[in-house]
Amino acid sequence: MKSFMKVAFMSLCVIALLGIAATSNAQRETIIEPRAENFVYYVDNSGSMAFDHEKAGMKKTEVARNVLMAINRDIPELDATFGVYTFGPYKEYRPASPFNREAMGGALSAIPTDIPIFDRMTPMGDGLKSLDTPLSGLKDRIAVIALADGESNWGSRPQGVMKDMYDRYGDRICFHFISLAQTPQEKAFIGDLAAINSCSVVADAGSLMEDAYRADFIERVFYTSREVAVTPAPTPVPVQVPAPTEEVIAFSNINFDFDKTEIKAEYREILREAARIINARPATKVTVKGYTCNIGPADYNMGLSERRAQAVADFLVREGVRRDRLDVMGYGLSNPTFTNDTRDGRALNRRVEMLLK
Repeated sequence: MKSFMKVAFMSLCVIALLGIAATSNAQRETIIEPRAENFVYYVDNSGSMAFDHEKAGMKKTEVARNVLMAINRDIPELDATFGVYTFGPYKEYRPASPFNREAMGGALSAIPTDIPIFDRMTPMGDGLKSLDTPLSGLKDRIAVIALADGESNWGSRPQGVMKDMYDRYGDRICFHFISLAQTPQEKAFIGDLAAINSCSVVADAGSLMEDAYRADFIERVFYTSREVAVTPAPTPVPVQVPAPTEEVIAFSNINFDFDKTEIKAEYREILREAARIINARPATKVTVKGYTCNIGPADYNMGLSERRAQAVADFLVREGVRRDRLDVMGYGLSNPTFTNDTRDGRALNRRVEMLLK
């Protein structure tokens, strides 16, 4: 009986390290981490927003759209989900999904700015009750960024609804406010909502059109950053790899950034070496399997895993592997090899596996 031996391609890298000269020239790298795993925009689209914003010289609906589009343009890519909802009326424009700048821009621009003033009340509290349904399905921390002009003239009092949500969600939730209030009474209303929890950040919508003010708000609400010392990656010494004679070869995994399909630079030489080994065994087939972490809907992750596997397959084809030798499959968020409860575990689950038989 033929023996089945798995040769982890990672071992080749370990052998190569024997010839690497260590370096002490440490570099600095900025690590950006989201302040929450989920960010949800909650936008007032009631009749009062159709009035002009005195400071900006345009409708408040237009100010809200411009501010959110500017934030979407400037925010760094985060390992988190983003959703868009309105109240007055309540409507879902984008369910909480992995960060995608283009998709978010489309959802934000779809919120109407030319709306009637009359017969369009401001049910902020009832809107929060409706928003509670999609929020209840989210895991980990939630940041709600509410854009409001300080009016709530119909339905449940938002203060009571918000306090109830804080009681039920605890430290998992925090409400932040982008204020379009203009009168003292409107500003006091926003201030009362923000005072419910000390975690809240409040910013004036008109001021957020200024780059420096907006950058400070984005960092206070969306992410933290820190610098760490890193040692530059060593240059491996070329290693002569004999043509394998094993029955099965399992190459080391290729990992991907959050919501990305681009092959990172550190994996390209590994894939080139893999292509050389594959081409040395012309009678074999290669299974390329893509996976994701558990953030986002299952159907979206299924497509993402297929695109990751295809990206690896396309790279191998460019290195001379015949396309008819490649079986490309996506498995979505199934079969995690590490826990999805930590950032590092999710990063390792965003992978492509290759098996040569």
